[in-house]
Amino acid sequence: MKALAWGPNSCATEWNIYFVNGYQFHTKTWGEAKKTINFGVHVKGVTKNGQDDFYGVIQHIYELKYVGITKKIPIFYCEWFDPRMDVGTRVNPTYNLVEIKMSGRYIPYDPFILSQKARQVSYVPYPKICKNFRGWCVVIATKPRGYVEVDHIPNELPYQVDEMSHVLPIITIELVEALVDTSILLVVDDNDIQPSHDEEDENLNQSTSDNEEEDSDFDKMDD
Repeated sequence: MKALAWGPNSCATEWNIYFVNGYQFHTKTWGEAKKTINFGVHVKGVTKNGQDDFYGVIQHIYELKYVGITKKIPIFYCEWFDPRMDVGTRVNPTYNLVEIKMSGRYIPYDPFILSQKARQVSYVPYPKICKNFRGWCVVIATKPRGYVEVDHIPNELPYQVDEMSHVLPIITIELVEALVDTSILLVVDDNDIQPSHDEEDENLNQSTSDNEEEDSDFDKMDD
């Protein structure tokens, strides 16, 4: 904010060619003698019907430098055609093409735009046999290289979100001390416990050995 309050440096860098938004822009004096027209510019308005769109040509390209900001800010100095609908700008109802009257101009002084807002267009005149369209040109939009344009995305995104996102509640997780639920106690009577098959065999073997010892004792007594 302090850098913006102080303003840019008094010295700016001027360019004849500038690459931005997938376009190669030229100034009008640089590109007039060339076969391709790269100095046409279009700034999209806020309304959907295009009544506040601006069409013009680039006269100068500057790079501004602010104190405390490492990146340079490129701006275009443009000359605008008359944006008034059906006066300097009109839409062909048959082909839905935007037409510009090349002799019309936008009178208020508002030539500067940020380069990020610029879209490249070219102006193609009608043939001379079309006397009713003399002085008018058709606007042809140039496709950017390496970019995909989506109209429903807003051009300006806020740098700060006013609303806070929903905060999830804090959940306390109880510490698990054992995998056995000790809250339920099962009381078992010793008489209810049935011996297993192994225990029965062991008891049977023990009783058999005891009986054999008793028989041997009786035999000794008889002798």
